[in-house]
Amino acid sequence: MSEAPVTGKGGAGRTYTIFLHFTALPAWLALTRSERGAVIERHVRPLLERYAGTTRLDWFDAEAWSASPTDVAVVTTTDMGDWYDLWEGLRDTPLFGVPYFRHEQTITTVGDGFADYERRNAPS
Repeated sequence: MSEAPVTGKGGAGRTYTIFLHFTALPAWLALTRSERGAVIERHVRPLLERYAGTTRLDWFDAEAWSASPTDVAVVTTTDMGDWYDLWEGLRDTPLFGVPYFRHEQTITTVGDGFADYERRNAPS
């Protein structure tokens, strides 16, 4: 992953991790596994490839242990602008347009943010 600058005070080189909670809807579950794969390949993979230099998305299944969310995506990015553009692109896909998934929650984090804050704001 590249170390692209992130906007905001002290943001250069900062990595953000975003946790997205989703619930699979009946329209998704009604598709065959090959149809699901085709949706991902046609609509999602090109977006992930476009932003691969700064942003990574990993998908986790949770439905065996949780009714909501059924799925969790973990995004790691060094460029919040790229993340925003990727998210807008994803919203334009059938995942959310049909919809196949309901977006439940977004949690945006920065690893050891308190330590970074303390380093940047330590008395001289």
